[in-house]
Amino acid sequence: MQLMLTLPTLFEERDDSAASFAAPGLAHLIGLAGTPERQTGGIGAALAAYYGVERQNDWPLAAIRLAALGVEPGDGYWLVADPVTVEVGLASAELAGVVGDLDRMETDALVATLNAHFASDELAFVAPRPSRVFVRAAAASRLSTVAASAALRRPLRPLLPQGRDAANWRRWQSEIEMLLHEHPVNVERERAGRAQVNAFWFSQGGTLRPLRQPATRMATFAGDGIAAALAAFAGAPADSLPAGLSDALAAAGAVDSIVAALDPALDLGSIERAWAAPARAALAAGSLESVQIVAENAGDAVIWHAGRPRLWQRIAGRFEAANLRALLDAAREVA
Repeated sequence: MQLMLTLPTLFEERDDSAASFAAPGLAHLIGLAGTPERQTGGIGAALAAYYGVERQNDWPLAAIRLAALGVEPGDGYWLVADPVTVEVGLASAELAGVVGDLDRMETDALVATLNAHFASDELAFVAPRPSRVFVRAAAASRLSTVAASAALRRPLRPLLPQGRDAANWRRWQSEIEMLLHEHPVNVERERAGRAQVNAFWFSQGGTLRPLRQPATRMATFAGDGIAAALAAFAGAPADSLPAGLSDALAAAGAVDSIVAALDPALDLGSIERAWAAPARAALAAGSLESVQIVAENAGDAVIWHAGRPRLWQRIAGRFEAANLRALLDAAREVA
């Protein structure tokens, strides 16, 4: 059986104390894997490929996410339209964050403004949930994009939509910024000291096409995110995350692969106790054939592939403590 663990915040700044990096099981798995693989598109793209989704001009995750939220995408071309805050500095603009606290009335007001303005361009914005906004275009676009989560705190110009049809989407993004300047929703949010929605970020465009059958029988454990959407699309809906790996193994049944998409808020100590240390032990014992650890750095997915250690590696692992901080620093340098 294979195990994939997604750790979206592994590379984020953590407390400098040695205790915050005391995760010997995780460090051992990463050290055992050696040089990681680096893939563009972040964790979402890496998971899409794992579930058998084929890339179009872009990874077509918008339509898959929309279907998971109960909206039938049909044969339309959809993109995610994340409500975001863009900060403009002296040298460049940066994506400060995705605005995730919009209420239903705020989202409806913003979407109504966008739909009224872009009706002649045949763009239709929908929001199945507050802060979950998507846009349908009249025709498919030859476009490649970067997900909002992969664009955070990076200069935006090189991350804007690329491709033959990119000019239209860049122009529409600029028009949206003008529309939202002093929009009543933003005026009220500024008054309340809340983050303003001064832009929408387009990404993950494509049409919904039949899934290329995954090579393995899979069990997914995830919250409300892209792994859950992909599992639903694959016809095997995700279960909620259990307390740890032992519970996941018991619940998974006769499958070839388990995907555990861990909560970004989960601290390193909890990851170590509930998932990484048990995974290390299961790999050494042979109850797991391999472990993949997937994290995100500078917009890319960083993937470590750890197979069952040989005898000398198991013996060495009892006495050698891998340095997790050093392993992550080395992974940042992988091209």
